[in-house]
This record gives sequence, structure tokens and C-alpha cells, in this order.
Amino acid sequence: MSDGPPGDGGAGAEPVPPRRSTENEIAQAIDLGWRVAALYALRPTMLKPPEPLAPDMLLNRRSLSASDRVELEVRAIAGVADRVGVALSEAELTGLLGLADGAGRSSVREQTFRNELARRHLSFEKRLWASDEARGKAYELGNFLSDSWNRMLRPDAGGDPYEELHGVFSAVRVERMKHLLDDLQARIDPVAAHTVSNHLDQWHARVTGAPEPQPKPQPMTADEVAAQFEPLERQTIIWRQLLTGDKEPESWIGHARRVEVRDELTKQLWRRYRRPLPWLVPLVLVVGLLLYLLYTHNKDTAKEVAGVVLAALGALGITRATMIGTVRRGLQSWGDLMWNRSLAAVICRETSVVDDLLPAVVTRTERVREGLRWS
Repeated sequence: MSDGPPGDGGAGAEPVPPRRSTENEIAQAIDLGWRVAALYALRPTMLKPPEPLAPDMLLNRRSLSASDRVELEVRAIAGVADRVGVALSEAELTGLLGLADGAGRSSVREQTFRNELARRHLSFEKRLWASDEARGKAYELGNFLSDSWNRMLRPDAGGDPYEELHGVFSAVRVERMKHLLDDLQARIDPVAAHTVSNHLDQWHARVTGAPEPQPKPQPMTADEVAAQFEPLERQTIIWRQLLTGDKEPESWIGHARRVEVRDELTKQLWRRYRRPLPWLVPLVLVVGLLLYLLYTHNKDTAKEVAGVVLAALGALGITRATMIGTVRRGLQSWGDLMWNRSLAAVICRETSVVDDLLPAVVTRTERVREGLRWS
């Protein structure tokens, strides 16, 4: 059985074009914005030095020394900037690497490096907006998504990560990210965009509806914040993978879960059309009956009217073939849209980790209401 949208198989059926993926330049701009924001939030002076006897045979990215880690991130940014068309000059890269080398030695040098990175950020943003507005918006979207986690490590709201969490998922900030997604919807994988948009709504609703935590006698350390809010970091990485195409949306669900897409499609169709069905079906039957009676009692008149109508349509260039083609294309587009929405709903449930940080509290009334919804 095919896992594609309805109508993608069968003899003589037109092949359904593959779903649009995120354009490469847009994906690279999102990635660049993400990396710059993540490096700006990094604290080289707080990175732990590598252990003399590392558990791994070779050090990984998170186990590097401060200078090596920052150099790695700078070179990664330079590579992405080159691919997206805003390459750093040799002098700019050399200067940034020189500051990166000493960023972990003192807080003064760390701030100097961050200031220079902030200048590079402004340069990237202005150059991207000047060359292509969509790439400028993609860069901002990458900044926003990355900072959804970065701000937890550098809280501005009085040093309280829970207050910062409310700021991260405030209505204004979430709406701004969703506007950027909407503006880029023609150049981003539609399933990925719909999934991330749904996630943002979930996080906003869950964060604003969560009970206030009991204040701790002492502020949380950076390591405590990283450990407690790790699901949010994982969620932002998922957003990046979805939007940049590093991981295809379908790869998050196995074959068993893909079967749920068809069930979700049935549910969405029922939700959308259950209200007009009680009056739409009788209306179609009555109109069909009237047309049948008109034809059987006045065949000659009906043929004359049909001939005049067909002649008028033909004069306008509208033929039976064009009408059938238009209807088929409309149904195909509608089917693709509903299938993508159903696929996004299943992937959204699979990739959402908000429950790991803020478990939902479902009341008995809500369970009864949900049961009645499908009865």
C-alpha cells in the first residue's frame, strides 16, 4: 500500500509530484541565523577543559577546549555564510578567529569576541536583506528559533529561567516567528512549516497555562538550567532539522505511524464537512431530482438550453476537456493540501517534546469532551 496522498497510484493515474522541499538558499540562511545566535550565546569562559583521560577515543564537539570549540563554530559559520552568498572576507575571518582564540581566557576577551560577532551578525542580516528579502527573513527565523533555547542559558528576566520561558513563548514572540513562517511558506517544506507552527502554539499554550513553580532558595546554575530544560533544547534542534531539510519530516515516523496519517485524514475531513453535510446532501438530491424531472418532461427544451450553454462556453474557449482538467487539478490540489495537513498533524505529535518539560494536566471533563467529539 502506498503511503502517499490519495490518488497517487492506479493504472492511468497522473503521477503526483513530490512535496516541495525547503529551497537550499532558504535552508542555508536559516542555518546561518541559527549558528550565529548559538555562538553568541555560548560562554567560552564557562566551558569545562577537556579531561586528561577522555571517555571517548577522540574528542567530540562538546568536549573540545574553549578555543577549539569557538574556532570550530566560527569556521562552520564561515562555511555556511559562503554557501548562502554572504562570505566573510579573509581579513574578517582572520580577525574573528584571532578573537575566538582568546575568548575563553577572560570575561573581557569573551565580551570583545561577542561584540565582534554581533557586528558580523548585523553585516549578515543587512547583506541578506539587500540581496533577497526571503533570505533575510529566513536568517531572522533561524535567530528566533535558536534563541528559544539560548535565552534560557542567558536569562534576562531577573535570572529566573521560568520567567524567561514565559518571555520566550510570549504571544508577541510566537506570533513573530509564525509570521516569518507564513512569509516563507512558498519556499519551505509545507509539512515542516505546519509542524513547527503547531509546536509553537502548543508551547505557548502550555507555558502560559502552567502553574507557577515554587521559587528556589538559590538561583539555578547554568548546568542545572541545561539539565532541567533539556527538552526545550531538543525541541529547537528538531525545528532546525525540519525546516532546513537536515531530516525529512517523514523520517520521524515509522511505517506503523504512517498508517495513522490516513486515519488523521479521515478525522480532518469529518471535522471540516460534518456540519454542512446535513443540508448539503438533501440540497444535492433535490437539485438532481429537479434536473431529472426537467429533462424527462422537456427533453427538447433541455437539449436546446444545453446546446446554447455549450456553444457559449466554446466561444469563450471553455471545453469539456478543460472543465474536466480544471476539476481534476482542483481536486488534486485539495487532496495534497489535506494530506499534508494530516501528515503534519501526525509528525507534530511525534516530534513534540513539550510534555517532557511541562506535562499536560487533562481533566475528566476534557476527556469526556474529546470522546463526544468523535461520537
